[in-house]
Amino acid sequence: MANGTIAFDTLTTSDSVNTNTEKSIDTSYLFNGIPKAWANFNESDSTIRDDFNVTSLTDNATGYFTINLTISMSSDDYVRTGSAGENANTGGNRVLGLRLPATNSFNIITKNTGGTDTDTADTCVTVLGDLA
Repeated sequence: MANGTIAFDTLTTSDSVNTNTEKSIDTSYLFNGIPKAWANFNESDSTIRDDFNVTSLTDNATGYFTINLTISMSSDDYVRTGSAGENANTGGNRVLGLRLPATNSFNIITKNTGGTDTDTADTCVTVLGDLA
């Protein structure tokens, strides 16, 4: 059995539900608009609950982590977004700082509202940009 390549520039619906509204989208829009990496993890025990393109976490200190990417980004100018908090309404508000991007990793720092570094039970990060 031979393996091959399927190449196309546009995706078009089949209109199998007979709405008479065929829709199309350029595949470059899909590829460029999707996250290239994301992770949901618990800083308290460095457990990654779920991820895409994240190989590991490095626990540098309380509230200070490095997110290591499986496939590198093309430059260190990619977008990093995230949130940090608790899985219950008992933990208070948290501030997440995303910093020091490299093509294969970036750092996060989480602080409580008093400005003290703290580990959170529910931290989520997303990466947007171009893969290497």
